[in-house]
Order: sequence, then structure tokens, then C-alpha cells
Amino acid sequence: MIKKNIAIFTSTRSDITILSPLIEKLENSNLLNYFLFVHGTHLNKKYGSTVNEIKKLKFKIAKSFNDSLEKDDQFGQILNLNKTQTEVNKIFKNFKIDAVIILGDRLERLPILTACIVYRKVIIHLHGGEITLGAIDEQIRHMISKAAHLHFVIAKTYKKNLLKMSERSNRIFNFGSLGVEKSLKLIKKNTKKENIAILTFHPETIFANFAWEEKFILILNALDKFNYNIIITAPGFEKNSKKYITIIKKILQNRDLNKFKFIESLGFKNYFSMLNKSKFVIGNSSSGIIEVPYFKIPTINIGDRQEGRFMHQSIITCDYKFKNIVNAIKKCENKKFINKIQKMKLSFGNGNTSSKIVKVLEKKLSNEKSLIKKI
Repeated sequence: MIKKNIAIFTSTRSDITILSPLIEKLENSNLLNYFLFVHGTHLNKKYGSTVNEIKKLKFKIAKSFNDSLEKDDQFGQILNLNKTQTEVNKIFKNFKIDAVIILGDRLERLPILTACIVYRKVIIHLHGGEITLGAIDEQIRHMISKAAHLHFVIAKTYKKNLLKMSERSNRIFNFGSLGVEKSLKLIKKNTKKENIAILTFHPETIFANFAWEEKFILILNALDKFNYNIIITAPGFEKNSKKYITIIKKILQNRDLNKFKFIESLGFKNYFSMLNKSKFVIGNSSSGIIEVPYFKIPTINIGDRQEGRFMHQSIITCDYKFKNIVNAIKKCENKKFINKIQKMKLSFGNGNTSSKIVKVLEKKLSNEKSLIKKI
């Protein structure tokens, strides 16, 4: 039997955390083959050149292409999309592709989505049905969902959201999170916690103007009230993200470098290793909502970027008031709260997501033409 070819695109450091368990399973499938296309910040030194991490995993890279231009303002973002669209068009012309896996909700997924529609390829969407009211990702995610032929969500509530969007139940599968599957393999129980916290702070992109620098300094000032060593990772590639990285470096020149350390990208292995030792994470990253609860440590989720997501009991949500951020950090030190986290029910799967997804894909893609017509 001829194998079906699935295209997978990865553009950021967080992608590979989620995609790697699935790629590993696809490598062992007798019915499916994959083409891995690497682009975006993976090839950018300012974001840690994370393509090297993919190479260390020994995944077969079908093609890599640099579509990140210097400007990351709104005009530059559209130029980036134009470049991505051109490269993706070449890929769809030159590779025999039967289906495409599109992960999440990032802006650079839209050229891939457009090509899938024009070339009439099966669209497989990971992480649909989620809600993030503080980011333009919210709109992008739903655009992908309405075009997708198969959905793999991470929780019951997200399946319900897709059903409300009139997506068919027989096309939606709730198998939990691939990111959780990866993290479960790297969790070290009974690891002694150190005075470490991880800070990742992205902009809230739903509005044109967001006072990122002012809010970032506010968070640092709150953390300064406590005796923690803070590891700061770079915000993801979005509008003005390169500017934010420059700001971080400039701000830290006047801070205690023994207390605050900036690392563009920890890489997922180092990131999970650090989570094993950390007391809490702080900021507004999706990882703090999805993977971190499985490490049984608190997440301080600040602002509206992640508003609408399902929140485990370990998530402490607060606004940008200095007093409330300080109180959230104090809650991370509360023994009663920490004990409660150890006993909480976890809702994003139990570590066998990739096997279940591959099993469905092997069955469904045996007749991909029946998937194209969404009835």
C-alpha cells in the first residue's frame, strides 16, 4: 500500500515541543509518511536558532526556508506572510502531499492554510476550539478550524466549542495534549525545588497599542520584592517582538544579573528540566496554562492574553496592578495552595495522545477524498 504523505510545518520553538511525539509515531507508521518543513524563528539567531534542536532530534527535514524579515511591525508582518506564501507555494508544487497538519493559531499559519485550500489538501488542525481573547490568535485559530477536515483538541470544553461552530462531531477527537505527552516523559518526581522562577511575557496583540515595556518592568519590580532567581525567555515572534528583546537586554543592564538572566530560548528539554526545579512560572504563555500544571507548580497568568482558556487549579490569574502581582507571588509560597495543587485533577490527557492521533489518521486518510467535502 502506498503511504500517505503528511506535511508538517514548524516555525517556532514551542511547535516542536508539541509536534515531536507525533513525528516520532509517524516515523514508525506503515501507512503514513511525513515531510517536515522548518521556517520562521527556528532559523533566527535572535530566537536561539532552534533549528539546531530539531537536528539533534534527528528528524528528517524535507526543507527549511528563512521567511523572517528584519521588520516585525504590521507592514513587516505582511511582508513576512508574502514570503511565506511564496515558499509554501513552491513546496505544494514540488512535493506530493496528501494532508497537512496545522498547529494552533499563529499568523504564519495562514499562508499554509491558503495553499491547502487552493491545492485541495486535507487539513488536520491541532489545538482547535481554544479561546484566547487577548490575542489575534483567537481569530486565526477559528479561521483554521472552519477550513479543517479533522480536529484534534486537548479537552472536552474545546470539543464543545467546535461543535458550537457547527463542526461535525465525527471529525473531532479529544485525545489530550501532545505537549503534555512530551512533558510527562521529562517530569522528575520529588526533584528538590530551587529558588527559581521562569518569566515569559508576550504582548496582548488583540489591540494595536499595548504598553509591553511598562508592564514588563512592573513584573520585574514585583519579582524584585522576593528572593528568586528569574530566568527570562524571549517573547514569541509577533509584532515588535525584536524590539522587546532589545528592551529586555537594555533593562537588565541596570538590574542584578545574578537575579535576572535572559535566555532567548531554553529549548524544550532544558525548559522542562528547569520546570522540574522551579517554584513557579510567571507571565502569559500558553505553556504556563497547558504543560506547567503537570509539573504541579503554580502559574501566575497576568493579563488577558490567555483569557478564555480552561484553567487548572494551579493557575493564578491577576491583572497588571503591582499589588496583585505581589499577592500572586505570595500565593505561590502558600503551603496550603501548593498541597492543593499536588492533588488536583489534570484535564489535558495522560500521555498517549500521539498514538491515538496516528491511529485515526491511518484510518481516515485511507480515503482522503471523503474528507475534503465537509458535510
